[in-house]
Amino acid sequence: MKLPLLMKQTAMRAATIFFVKFIGLIGRVALTRLVGAEGVGLYQIAYSFYGLTLILITGGLPTALALSTAKNAAQGWLFFRIISFIILLIGAAVSLFAFHFSPLIAHILGNPQLDFAIRCLSPALLIVPLLSLLRGYLQGLEWYNAIAISELTEQFVRVAALVLLVIFFLPSGVARALGGGVLGTSAGALLAFLVLIVLLLFSRSQQQQKAYEPSATGQAFSLLLKTSFAIAVTRLLIPASDFIEALLVPKRLQAAGYSALEAMQMYGVLTGMAMILVYMPTILTAAVSHTLTMKIAVDWQEGRTDNFYRRTSAALEIGWLWGLISGLFLYLYAGELSWFIFGTHEAKLPIQYLSPVPLITGLREISISVLWAQNHKKLPFVSLASAILISFVLLYFLLAIPGFGYTGAAISLLLLELIAAVWNLRALKIIQAGYFRIRTLLLDIVIIVLIFVVVSVINALFENVTQPGLIVLLPGLLIFLGCTIIHIKIRSAALL
Repeated sequence: MKLPLLMKQTAMRAATIFFVKFIGLIGRVALTRLVGAEGVGLYQIAYSFYGLTLILITGGLPTALALSTAKNAAQGWLFFRIISFIILLIGAAVSLFAFHFSPLIAHILGNPQLDFAIRCLSPALLIVPLLSLLRGYLQGLEWYNAIAISELTEQFVRVAALVLLVIFFLPSGVARALGGGVLGTSAGALLAFLVLIVLLLFSRSQQQQKAYEPSATGQAFSLLLKTSFAIAVTRLLIPASDFIEALLVPKRLQAAGYSALEAMQMYGVLTGMAMILVYMPTILTAAVSHTLTMKIAVDWQEGRTDNFYRRTSAALEIGWLWGLISGLFLYLYAGELSWFIFGTHEAKLPIQYLSPVPLITGLREISISVLWAQNHKKLPFVSLASAILISFVLLYFLLAIPGFGYTGAAISLLLLELIAAVWNLRALKIIQAGYFRIRTLLLDIVIIVLIFVVVSVINALFENVTQPGLIVLLPGLLIFLGCTIIHIKIRSAALL
């Protein structure tokens, strides 16, 4: 059967994101084994500052440019050149500021040891915004192959440099090693940017340039900036949330009676191990969102509501099914994943507590893309802002309860994702439109519960067998994979 273009592009995008995430996971595993949970915690704090600063520089410009380019490619090229110059100036200023005031920034972050890491991250604040903008332009052109090549290049160079530089600087201490390692961020971004520039220049030299209407340019650029601002305000919430979390979590854990070292180690286990794993399955829903947005935006603009709702419904069902299956896998094999990947059992409980993340986050990400395509920019912001506010209130009080650290953090994070997802889905009104198959979704739950019961019983039967760990896991794992693959095939046929 010939797959629809959306499915092909989604599969390609999912494969790209998978390899990017997998390479990143290798780097994270190596980092964990080299610097331990405390080092991972420091790394996460440094990157929370980097992520927040990056979104402040770029805003929603890459996505807004992608949407504008999808509607008018020639105009998109003009906008790309204008915005690139502005971003270049802002990025250079912010980069120099971060380099010069790195001791002050490290002090604000609560860890003077991060001075060198902040300084080494500063070049990336100039390079990465330009790279993001270029990828946004190419996304509007649907150049998914070029974007994939750049992402794989960036991640490979970043992780290779991270591991090598951490090993090189480790004799000078963990803080110095982390600082040297983050230089890979700039190296990877620079090489990826150069690769895209070469591909773009070569392609444009082979194509005849299309004209655009100058009289409409000002109005279109104004719309782009308004769209960018609306998207930026929404996207700013997650980096800002991560940044505040990096400041809040260690301090509240200390209030619960943990030492500064124990609090940093717990923060490293939670954010640098458990959350890395539970968000890995969302690569599929991220791929769906990435490839879906441009198509449904055009469908909505041109009044093809039937196509719009069918594509939206198919994307949400993919997110639903994949979230259920991957979440079940995380819950069943949390201990084994924690040990085989990170070399510690510490992450088992946090992984189990956060196992619903792939389902809830997947639906939230897809629903945001759909709302943006409908030009509903305000609603995703309101839903996410409300969810984050409630989440932080809970986080503040729950973490201070002795012995409630991982549990409190998990409740806070899951509630954040759940409130935002339910709010967005309710606004879509896709159930009322008659495109969402409720009975099929309920049947999915029944089947997943049956698989859970069967695999749990089998794992319990083999639990006391004195054989190497992987051999003991095989019976339950094979049944899990067999049942889920069959179910996915049956459901995929219905979706196509």
